[in-house]
Amino acid sequence: MLAFENSKRPAQNIGKVVESKKRKVEFADEVVFQSPSCEESDDQKVAQTMYRRFVLSALEDLEKNDSTQVDIIASKVNLPSKSSDRVNLDNFKILLEVLSDNISRIDNSKGSNLIQSIINFEKWWELPEPILGKYIFFIKILCSSLPRWWQDVSMVIIVCFNLSPEKTSYHHEMLMYFLRMIPSSVSFIDSYLSRFFPNKNDTRKNLVNYISNILTLTSYCKELRFQAWSLLIERVISLDVELQNELDELDDDIEEDFEEESDDSGEESEHEDEIGNDESDDETENKYVGIEASVEVYEDEDEQEGDEEYNVEVSQSIKELTSKLDAILTLISSRLTEELTPESIESGDGVNIFNTLTTLFKSHILPTYYTRSIQYIMFHISQQQTELMDSFLVTLIDIAFSPNETSEKKVKSLQYLGSYIARAKHLSRTQIVFVASYLTSWLNRYLLEREDEVDQPGGMERFKHFYAAFQSLCYMFCFRHNVFKDVDGKWECELDKFFQRMVISKFNPLKYCNENVMMMFARITQHEGIAYCFGIIETNNNERLRGIIGRSASDKEASGSQSISQASTWSLITRQQFIDLQSYFPFDPLLLKNYKSLMKEYYIEWSEASGEYESDESDD
Repeated sequence: MLAFENSKRPAQNIGKVVESKKRKVEFADEVVFQSPSCEESDDQKVAQTMYRRFVLSALEDLEKNDSTQVDIIASKVNLPSKSSDRVNLDNFKILLEVLSDNISRIDNSKGSNLIQSIINFEKWWELPEPILGKYIFFIKILCSSLPRWWQDVSMVIIVCFNLSPEKTSYHHEMLMYFLRMIPSSVSFIDSYLSRFFPNKNDTRKNLVNYISNILTLTSYCKELRFQAWSLLIERVISLDVELQNELDELDDDIEEDFEEESDDSGEESEHEDEIGNDESDDETENKYVGIEASVEVYEDEDEQEGDEEYNVEVSQSIKELTSKLDAILTLISSRLTEELTPESIESGDGVNIFNTLTTLFKSHILPTYYTRSIQYIMFHISQQQTELMDSFLVTLIDIAFSPNETSEKKVKSLQYLGSYIARAKHLSRTQIVFVASYLTSWLNRYLLEREDEVDQPGGMERFKHFYAAFQSLCYMFCFRHNVFKDVDGKWECELDKFFQRMVISKFNPLKYCNENVMMMFARITQHEGIAYCFGIIETNNNERLRGIIGRSASDKEASGSQSISQASTWSLITRQQFIDLQSYFPFDPLLLKNYKSLMKEYYIEWSEASGEYESDESDD
C-alpha cells in the first residue's frame, strides 16, 4: 500500500512541476518584455546622477577660478534647438535644479557666460511643462537674488513681443512678477519697448503681435500705461501719415491724367467748381461731401466699381500700409472696447485709460496734419459711454476757444467738432443742440464785435477762426438738420434767423468756407425755407472770375484801383489758404476695410443723412 502511494506521489509532483514551469514561462516572458526599460531607467538615473555630479564639480572648479567645465556646459546650452549636441532636456532640468540651489556660486564674471546662455535659451517657452516650471523658477531665483540680471531677462522678454499672444503668457507672468518685485525696472523696460518696436516696414504679423503684447502689458502695469500708449500712438501716426502721403501722390497722378484728357478734348469748363456743369449724378453727389468721393478709390479691388477715372492701379506700398494700419487699429479699438466697460468706468480704471488717450489726442493727433484713420480711436471709444462723449466734446470746445491755444489748433479742433457731431451715431439730441447753441452764441458775439473790421486794411485770414466755427456749424447742419427742429417745427437756437444774418454779413462765409459744404448747406437751407444762398454764391463766383481776369496786365492798368487789386489778392491767394486749411474733415469715411466694418454701428454715412437732397435740382 505504501509502495502504491509512493508510486502515486511522483505523478502529483510532475503535475505541479509542469504547472510551475508554465507559470514561470509566463512570468519570464513578462520580465523579459519589461527588462529593457528597467535597465534604461536605471541607466537614466545613473546618467542623471553623473551629470548632477558633473555640474557640481564644474561649480567647485569655478570657485577655484577654473571655468573650463562651466564653459562647456554653457556652450551646449547655447546651441540652437536643431543641434544634436545641444544639452538634452533631462540634463537641462538637472542643471536648472542645481543652479537654483547654488545661485551664489555663479555670481562672478566667469559664471556670467552660463547665466547668459540660460537666459537666451532658444524657445524656452516651448519647453515641456515640468522643465518650463524649473526654468521660470530659476529665473525668479536668479533675478531676486541678483537683481542686476533682471535687465537682461526683461530685454529678452520684450524682444519676444513679436510672438503671438498665445506664446507669450509666461513672458507676461515674469514681467508682472518682477515689476512688482523691482518697481524701478519700469524705466528700462519703457526704453526696451521703444527700442525693439518693429520697423514700419516689418511684417504685419510682427507689428500686430508686438502691439498686442504691449496692450497686454498696459493691463497689469499702470505705471507704463502712458508711455506705452504714447509709443503706440506715435507709431500708428507714422503709418497713417505715410499712407496719406502715398494716397496724395496717387491723387496727383489721377488729376494730371484727368487734366491731360481735358486739355486734349478742349472741353474744360471755366466754371468747373459751379453746380451747373455736365457732371454725372454720382460726381455731383460726391462733390458735396468733402473728401468722401476720393475715399472710394482706395477700397478693396473687389469693391471698385467706379468710373474710368477711378480705375487706377493701387501701388503695392499703399496695399501694405493699408493692410497694416487696418489690422493695428482694429486690434487697438477691439481691445479698448473690452477695457472701457461700465464696470471699469465706475471703478475709475476706464476713466484713466480714456484720459490718457485724450491727453495723447491733444498732444499728438490733433496737431498732426494728414492723419486719416488714427483719430477714429477717440471717435470709437468716446461713444462707449455718454459721459465719455460729453468729455470729448468739452475737450474739443475748450481747445477751439482757448485764448492760450494756437490759431491752427483752434481751427483743427473746430474741424474735429463739426465732423464728430455730424458722424457720431450715438450722440444724443441734447448733446448736438448744446454744441450748436455754443457755436451760434460765439458766432453772434464775434459778428457784433468784429464785423466792422472787414472794411479795414488787412487780409481775410484775420477771421479764419470765425470761418472755421461757421463751417463746423454748417457741416453739422447738413448731417443733422432734422435734429434741430422741435416737435412744433421750430428751429433750435433760432437757426433760421441766425443763418439769414450770417450769410449776408460782411464776412461773406459762403465765399471763404469750403465750397462743397457751402453748396450742400445752400441746397438744404433753401429746401427748408431758411435762407437762399445761391444768389450770393453766384456773385462770389463771378467776383472770383473777375479777380482772375483782372490779374492780366491790361486789366490792372485799366482799373488802376488798389482796392480791386487787394480784392483779387483776397479772392485768390488768401482764399486758397482758407481752402487748404478748411478742406480737412477728420471723420471722412474710412478706407480700411475691417476697421470700417468695426465702426459701422458708430458711424453715420452721408447716404443716411442726405435724404431727398441727393436728387434735388433746385439749385440749377
